[in-house]
Amino acid sequence: MSTTKDARPLPPPGINPTSIKWAAIVPLVAVVMLGLVIFLNILTAKGPDPSPSPGLNQVGNLTVNPTPPFAALVTAGEPPPDIVNSIVVPQGAVQVELPHTGGNVFSFDRKIVFESPASSQALYNFFQAQMKGRQWKIFSSGKPANAPGVEILSRRGGSDSFFWLQGVDISPTTFSKDGGAQSTRFTLRLYQAAVSN
Repeated sequence: MSTTKDARPLPPPGINPTSIKWAAIVPLVAVVMLGLVIFLNILTAKGPDPSPSPGLNQVGNLTVNPTPPFAALVTAGEPPPDIVNSIVVPQGAVQVELPHTGGNVFSFDRKIVFESPASSQALYNFFQAQMKGRQWKIFSSGKPANAPGVEILSRRGGSDSFFWLQGVDISPTTFSKDGGAQSTRFTLRLYQAAVSN
């Protein structure tokens, strides 16, 4: 068996010795590619948009109240501004109750009860249009379980990397004894889903 000067065996005849120099290029190419991907992500990344989400200012004869209903309930940055600003109520709706939800104490879960002079159908049309126009994905709409009226359930990813669920339960419209005035109660609920998006 033939050996080199430093006593290493030579490869069999007809086979050239393998150099590790070419194999050293592989990690170098991987590092360059990783750097390129990171650089491109930095160039194309968009930060979260804390400004109000686009939406309709008016649906039918109902206009959007400029104050987001959950703005006063933000705790420790939750819900994030993109979620808070994407939930609206019509002008003329008055908050009448802030009930306890019985939800998880470790994540945001709040509901607000409002009363509006609008009809239940007008409120349904308003919330359907606003949720769609403000990037909420409606996954259920119809009669709520064990209650009269109609509910709309939707979800949206927030800038905090969590999904948020918004629900609105709209009660049937009631009329005054003389039949002149109408009012409709609706409940907005917002909570953070247990899994991130």
